[in-house]
Amino acid sequence: MTQPLQGGAARSRPFSTSARLWAHMLTCLALVSPTLALADSKPIVLGQTYVQSGPLASLSTDPLLGIRAMLESVNRSGGIGGRPIELRQLDDAYDTARASANVKQLVGDGAVAILMPIGTSSSVGAVKTANELKVPIVGPYTGAAPVMKHTDYGFPVRISFEEECARIVNHLFTLGVTRIAFAHNDNPGARAAMESAKSFIEQRGTKMIGSVAIKNDASDAAAQAQELAKLKPEVVVFSASNDVTAKFIQAYRATGAGATFYSLSFLNGAQLFKTIDKDAVGVVISQVVPYPWNVAMPIVIEYQAAMKKIGVSDVSYASLEGYVSAKVVVEALKQAGPNPSAEKVKTALETFKALNLGGVTLRYTPTEHLGINFSELSMLRKDGSFIR
Repeated sequence: MTQPLQGGAARSRPFSTSARLWAHMLTCLALVSPTLALADSKPIVLGQTYVQSGPLASLSTDPLLGIRAMLESVNRSGGIGGRPIELRQLDDAYDTARASANVKQLVGDGAVAILMPIGTSSSVGAVKTANELKVPIVGPYTGAAPVMKHTDYGFPVRISFEEECARIVNHLFTLGVTRIAFAHNDNPGARAAMESAKSFIEQRGTKMIGSVAIKNDASDAAAQAQELAKLKPEVVVFSASNDVTAKFIQAYRATGAGATFYSLSFLNGAQLFKTIDKDAVGVVISQVVPYPWNVAMPIVIEYQAAMKKIGVSDVSYASLEGYVSAKVVVEALKQAGPNPSAEKVKTALETFKALNLGGVTLRYTPTEHLGINFSELSMLRKDGSFIR
């Protein structure tokens, strides 16, 4: 959890000459050291409900690193108007009701915005409650339709799962691939992605040849892989967590059946490669933020520098998404004035229109909260790196 630095200046009392000199030195230090100056400032509170426990907890790991890198960078530079940003976080264990309750608690504790709930079930509860409490919620880590639809206080940053599916299906049909199957976690967001892909395939005049729903703990991944392999698809598209995808791919390859694997953006390719090594080679992943190694792009240069400052050398698409979502909130806080409220932050977000974040453009207006219209396909190579 990102916290402002603790500490404070001495309270007023009669000083000796030496004490006055010492106090003067502290004042000078505060002027040149943003972190010392921030110590006595009232923090600006943001809230986050995320998956800390349960089988889907790994979804949070990389996005939270990016968020931390962004917020610590801001606080090191003097905060917002001299005030540090404090991120208060609560675990929802990927449960809609808990996410809703967490948002209520966070807003009650003074949060002026909710940042990046992790996963569909968490985001559904968080977005509903944030709208009821009239607090902006920025960058949910999902593209599911119930979260992406326009609401007064919902501000998605990424494109929808539906749009990702459309682009994947269009790409496959352009290649002449029509025998497409789908594997997904057995939860509402992943299932909705499958239904979107199925619909787009049918619009092309054919049918999805089959799909399987896999338990979130991956306990039936191998059995489901064996069943889907019998259908002999050319491509299997995933909307699944890393653990589910890893176990499915290994079991599928063990059958000897041939297929190319595509995935929506939830998949952490680097982590997949570490888990299953050569079995991950050739997996194609839809990405909703730019290539995090592209140092020709200003946002990537900034992100990499911030990650190094917190001692993290491994960059990833997921942590870049966390960084970008946090940056959106920071830009809104800068425009919201010295005493930001939830309503001032919402108004600031809606004045962005077309905001260049350093190579990608974010679009929000009072009537459209579009976010960033970006995606590209990347493929894992045999050394664990990506080719676009």
